[in-house]
Amino acid sequence: MKIGIPKEIHRGEKRVATTPEVAGRLQKLGYEVLIQKGAGAKANYSDEDFAAAGVEIVKDAKTLWAKSDIVAKVRPPEAKEVGLLKEGGNLISFIWPAQNEELMGQLAD
Repeated sequence: MKIGIPKEIHRGEKRVATTPEVAGRLQKLGYEVLIQKGAGAKANYSDEDFAAAGVEIVKDAKTLWAKSDIVAKVRPPEAKEVGLLKEGGNLISFIWPAQNEELMGQLAD
């Protein structure tokens, strides 16, 4: 089971959905963890930090979403990201369903 962490694209967002330490723990539980190149930079985690924890660094969002069974994000996916979630894929994110009815409909399709 592969967990992918994309770079947050919402303007001003500096957080990342995991840390190198947590990614290492997930791997000990049997998950493979992938992260998009530069995803942790604004949160002061380098690609080298994640690589040292055994995380696979993926060059772009399209590849990351395609390879991931589970995608974990801080912010809800933006319109251009919704179509990247693969068939049968899972998303972990703050979505606020009551405030994002249109997004919920897109994700359900």
